[in-house]
Amino acid sequence: MASISTSGWDVVSVTDIDTMNKIINLEGKELYPSEFAESITILNNVLKIVGEWDTWEMLHEASGKKISFRCHIKAGNVEFYNKDDNKHYEMNTNGTLSYLDIEVALDGIVDDPKKWIENDKTSILTATTQCFKLMITQKEKIIVTSSTFTNEQIGNNNLALFCQNAFQLWFNNNIEAFGQIFSIVLIGLEASQGDFQWLKPSAYSYAANNSIDGKTAAFGTLALIDGKTDINERQQTIDVGALQIVKPFGANAALIISKTMFVKHILLKAAVNLIKNTTEEDFEISETGLSLSNKKEMVWQDFEGEDGIWSPLIPKNSFILTLQSDHIYINISNAHYRPRAGVTVYMSLEQNFKYKVEKNKKGEPIFVPDEKGMGDAHVYCHVELDKWLNWLSLVTGIITSIASVFALGIGVAGAISKGAQATLIGSEATRTASFSFKLLGIPINLEKLAPIAIDIQNGIARNPTVFNAVKLGFTITAATTGITFGAIMIANAIYNEKYNDVPSFRVFADNLTGAIQWPRVENMELKSATLADSFVIGLNIT
Repeated sequence: MASISTSGWDVVSVTDIDTMNKIINLEGKELYPSEFAESITILNNVLKIVGEWDTWEMLHEASGKKISFRCHIKAGNVEFYNKDDNKHYEMNTNGTLSYLDIEVALDGIVDDPKKWIENDKTSILTATTQCFKLMITQKEKIIVTSSTFTNEQIGNNNLALFCQNAFQLWFNNNIEAFGQIFSIVLIGLEASQGDFQWLKPSAYSYAANNSIDGKTAAFGTLALIDGKTDINERQQTIDVGALQIVKPFGANAALIISKTMFVKHILLKAAVNLIKNTTEEDFEISETGLSLSNKKEMVWQDFEGEDGIWSPLIPKNSFILTLQSDHIYINISNAHYRPRAGVTVYMSLEQNFKYKVEKNKKGEPIFVPDEKGMGDAHVYCHVELDKWLNWLSLVTGIITSIASVFALGIGVAGAISKGAQATLIGSEATRTASFSFKLLGIPINLEKLAPIAIDIQNGIARNPTVFNAVKLGFTITAATTGITFGAIMIANAIYNEKYNDVPSFRVFADNLTGAIQWPRVENMELKSATLADSFVIGLNIT
């Protein structure tokens, strides 16, 4: 899975240029003038262009804030005259249209926000709400980068460059008549439901870009959220790869939520649910914003085992939670406990979680844990013994105990114990023994996990790796749907693979699409959600 970057922006709303062109072609007569007429003086000569426009289309040659168009000429004439001579040329010949390529820049034009919020059920206007229409700006000149006239006489008589200059004058004199709205951005909205205020835009820009192979080009709105307004010198670029990720799901547009925002607003909540008796203040997000860790020593959980309660302590900065490519990654280092006098067990765990898209009974896509990557774990242990006497018997007993905790209710304790014992190494000199095991490739019936998941959501800490999967899974569901109740129902549905009543992430997406809008779009269908070092939502807009 490719990793998608937002290049320092919090949210990017992107679609391909082919989709933009469909909108332009459907509404072209409303978006751009249908006719042109302009004249320029060259020494004692006058050059006059008159004609009709055909289609306008955005070009794949896009970079940063510069947008390129190709403007086709349906019919046109060139007159070149002075007091003694008059020459007349048709621009097109043999039914082949002439065209000009132009480069434009956009700017936000202030508009009434009430016009754009009528269908948005996720937002409330405030006294500070502002609306901006991204349109071709008069602040920067339109540049005609090239011209192609199919009537060769225009070129043969050295008029092509003069015509190009006349067209450039016409374009810049008529910017006010260019009606295309590329995007609508509403700043300062209040979220009307759920914990989604952080998704509302607080600053914006735009960019266009094409893929390295030139096959895909895209236009996108760039936004800061979470109340941030300092754009600074952030890159004016978009990751076209997001469209390649959502395309297999039937989508032609994507919403990309940055890794930093995913960590801050989703994984931070997950951390609180994973570690006993903690709040968000007990964790620290890294300076880069790409991961989080625990600020102080913490009790992981009081896990139930066959021979009692097991309460490992996690040292400061030894719990790491982050998003890595297509999975969520947990690393717990040197969690320790004393199963008996004279024995200390240190445990480290690495666990990956993948997610997939299914559908509920409404036919809406839902984002649920993927049973093929439901917390595959590597567990590393070392045991410190006060005395070396009978070390093998003691450590073997500890392995059996740990296996029972990690396998409680899923019937694979023997497989875990066997795998751990196969790696066992002892050192009399240091009075330590080390072993490891993998919960990877061990066949586990998903239905067997359902009652464990329900117990966990009922407040019983069982089976650390399943505990992590259940708590993380529900946190992701709650954060992307706004549903903060029904944990047991959702756990039962996911682990029995019966998704009818699992809520969709539509409200999450609507909080963004209501604030960052594609104009002249009649239908918007939610298609997918994917982890790709960011959170990528696929949409089909028509």
